[in-house]
Amino acid sequence: MMSQGVTVERSLMKETIIGGSLNAFRKDPLLFMLQLHHMYGDYARFRLGPYRFYAVFNPDMLKEVMVTKADAFSKAGAFDEIKRLTGEGLVMSEGAHHDRQRRMVQPKFTRGHIRKYSQQMAQSASSLTEKWIHGQHRDLTYDLFSITFDIIARTMFSYDSGEILQQIKGAFDSINRIATEKIRSLVRLPLLIPTRQNREYTAALRKLDEIVYSIIANRKINQEGDGREDLLSVLMNAVDETDQTRMSDRQLRDELMTMFLAGHETTAHTLAWAFDFIMRRPDIEEKLLQEWSRVLGGDLPTADHFGDLVYTQNVLWETLRLRPAGYLTMRSALADTRVGSLQLRRGDALMISPYPLHMSADYFEDPETFCPERFENAHVKSLPLMAYFPFGAGPRSCIGNHFAMLEMVIIIAAIGQKFRLRPIPNHPPAVPEALLTLSPKGGIWVTVERR
Repeated sequence: MMSQGVTVERSLMKETIIGGSLNAFRKDPLLFMLQLHHMYGDYARFRLGPYRFYAVFNPDMLKEVMVTKADAFSKAGAFDEIKRLTGEGLVMSEGAHHDRQRRMVQPKFTRGHIRKYSQQMAQSASSLTEKWIHGQHRDLTYDLFSITFDIIARTMFSYDSGEILQQIKGAFDSINRIATEKIRSLVRLPLLIPTRQNREYTAALRKLDEIVYSIIANRKINQEGDGREDLLSVLMNAVDETDQTRMSDRQLRDELMTMFLAGHETTAHTLAWAFDFIMRRPDIEEKLLQEWSRVLGGDLPTADHFGDLVYTQNVLWETLRLRPAGYLTMRSALADTRVGSLQLRRGDALMISPYPLHMSADYFEDPETFCPERFENAHVKSLPLMAYFPFGAGPRSCIGNHFAMLEMVIIIAAIGQKFRLRPIPNHPPAVPEALLTLSPKGGIWVTVERR
């Protein structure tokens, strides 16, 4: 492997004069980034249509970008399209606004604060699988989406079901699909141009705003004495210690939509991949069953069990290594700056993916094999900081990582105790599809068997 960066515009995967590497990137972003890393080492320069990027793969250089020199970069690029949904929420906001929001929100997302949601998580997983029938073929991805949607609705708004949630889900699904198409397009027409796609997109955004602002307004009217501790109440009560102010309705809306995006789709996809790995490895399934029997004894999992479900956690950490939901992010240099041996100019765009490092034999033995045991004995702590970063790193790391891990451990144990999942014979294995998150193309279909 070469240690110096190389310009790849003329050599990588049949570059074209007009599109550069756009076709290869669109076809398979994971493979594209993996090949860049294997062929060119620490970093490479490439072109997608008229836009030039640097891909950075060296852990020490990535640490500079995302941790030690994080203030020198903005979170920019094509993923600005997500701002139409999340606004100035934590995922996409910058500068002083981001710092203020993080100060207000982060104290509410510690392990201690999220423990109260574990019972709701377990109840959602249990109740929504009660209708599963022995021997039935099911789209596991769809079922997990229903479970994580139910959980985020309960924990965010204290809603169990109803027409309003289906309206939210329908609008969100439209936005997700269209935003992905726009991000991967060379030309993105402004929303002012009334194409059919833009009309659907605008209507879905308007519907979400209408619903969420209505919920916020009703909660303000009825908040006093209602005793609720859902995420909406937590955000409404959050105070910035520097000036004693609270969030505006717009800020509340943006953070709620950010949590909806981060706490619904990414979790469902990671769980789908985890079950896909488990059902193809009876040895891993048996170790999980032994742990669940010893720790849970047939009871629904709670936050009190989390610390003892170590192998279950390791299965999820290994899933996140091979199928990182946040497979790609971008940064833009705010001024001329040096990162390792790479001299960047103001405005230079960086593309960052954890996948090539997660698949590197330099850090993970036999990297293509699913092996939860590699996370035993705190092995990851012996690696460079940015060799494994499924939840990002630095001041922009995922604020909901504790929530997500608790939720995934509870769901996988609650379902796995009651059901054995089997691949449908002659059904092709799921392959990754790089949308807003890394999803199983066509879903993961299984046969469910009651234990």
